[in-house]
Amino acid sequence: MATNKIERPNIAQWGCLVMLLGAIILTILGGVWLFARNPSAPEGTQPTAVVWTTTPTLVPTAVPTPTPASILPGTIGVGTRVEVIGTGGVGVSIRAEAHTNGERLDVAKEGETLLIVGGPEEADGYTWWFLRDESNAAREGWAVGDYLSPIE
Repeated sequence: MATNKIERPNIAQWGCLVMLLGAIILTILGGVWLFARNPSAPEGTQPTAVVWTTTPTLVPTAVPTPTPASILPGTIGVGTRVEVIGTGGVGVSIRAEAHTNGERLDVAKEGETLLIVGGPEEADGYTWWFLRDESNAAREGWAVGDYLSPIE
């Protein structure tokens, strides 16, 4: 006949359990102490970060004064008022430079009227004209002449 006898833990087993629990508690307390304390600044001089930046220098470009008397009827030139045409409703880009990769400043809509105040310049297979919105002198830039028609 088998008897089910339950053995009680001996002193060595209790000692191991106490040591294990003690190690766990010390690990937790050590982690709390490490992450909760304020780090002190290291002694001595501290390095300073230096950030180098460049500021582009703006070079003013001379914009010739329009001379309407020198323009033949039906032609485009400085002083001509032009209408944006042939863009399929998309409009023509007004750019900072007379190049297809120049920064796009605005888009002149189909049918919009602008004044030519500079140009022409040849670039990227196009003839470029410097345009200005007469109602907003700050709105100006280069546009492709293929989409401009003189207003008579």
